[in-house]
Amino acid sequence: MDQCTLYQQILGLSSPWFVSGVELDKSQGDVVVQVDLDRSAKLVCPRCARTCPGYDSRERRWRHLDTCQFRTQVVAQVPRVQCPEHGCLTISVPWAEQNSRYTLLFEAFVISWLKAASISAVSKQLRLSWTAIDNIMDRAVRRGLANTPNRDTTRLAVDETAFRKGHDYVTIVSNAEGQVLAVEDGRSSDSLGRFYESLKEPCKQSIISISMDMSPAYQKATFDHIEKAHRKIAFDHFHVAQMLTRALDSTRKADMARADRSMRQEIHRSRYTWLRHRKSLEGQQVRQIRNLSDALKDTGLVWYLKEKARDIWQGYRVKGARSAWLEWVQMARLLMRNFVSEHSSIQWSIRLGRYKPLIFYRFIVWLKMYGRNI
Repeated sequence: MDQCTLYQQILGLSSPWFVSGVELDKSQGDVVVQVDLDRSAKLVCPRCARTCPGYDSRERRWRHLDTCQFRTQVVAQVPRVQCPEHGCLTISVPWAEQNSRYTLLFEAFVISWLKAASISAVSKQLRLSWTAIDNIMDRAVRRGLANTPNRDTTRLAVDETAFRKGHDYVTIVSNAEGQVLAVEDGRSSDSLGRFYESLKEPCKQSIISISMDMSPAYQKATFDHIEKAHRKIAFDHFHVAQMLTRALDSTRKADMARADRSMRQEIHRSRYTWLRHRKSLEGQQVRQIRNLSDALKDTGLVWYLKEKARDIWQGYRVKGARSAWLEWVQMARLLMRNFVSEHSSIQWSIRLGRYKPLIFYRFIVWLKMYGRNI
């Protein structure tokens, strides 16, 4: 096999493209692969694929995978066509994208490196600028999105995450299969709103559930763009539990401030006992709760509501979840209004009043989203 045939197979070329020559430049450390186009080949517009007359040709170079210790350059005289609709354009080549100075195989190699190393390390190892790497990543993302079949958008999950150092946030939207659908800058209502605006109307109508934290910004965006959002928003379990435990700890602190000074140290030490699940309590912790119940009546009631919510979460099927949560909300309101002190009552009434329309929908929709049948 001669060197031209070898490189033609390496590049995956077929008619009308062929390798016409290979040169080694030791002084520059380059292998130059010359690629030509058959003169009888029909030239087509890269946008509309219409056969067009040639206009001229220009030499272009692309970096390819290294040949041993030598950097490999692909060189070709690429024709331009005169399209009656789109004007003068350079035709597409099979080994690289338009406006790229790197072959597709080289870009795939860079992406594989980026999965295992930082941009700085890849830049030094492959002798690429950060701008070049950023452009390669951008093209890889566009290729991936273009080649991806229609992804399921019926069950969505929205979350925020910080990157780099400091407080630079992005909003990530994924589906129930864990496939990322969008990454938007920031964590505002506009961030999520941009994703909703990118969906076609049938996709919006087909949405069944949207799992999220209790971010007011995400709720606003969902109510602004999605019909019947109150039936589709699903607060994830972590943030519901977090809301309950924070309310419980706040109530314990309020009770401790009113308690006798001789008991405050013991009440302070009981913090994590109150936050634990009752089934995981050990004998000493159970006795601790019983001994403090008389002094921490408000805390005891809120603890009961927390445990009742946990029971609903773990012990109800979808069919009974709605009625169970409605009953829980009514019971919580009654206890807060008639038994719990003003400090906790204000806090809980605000929370329950805000989330009452959504809290039982959250439970039902979360189960639907993750296919849970408990």
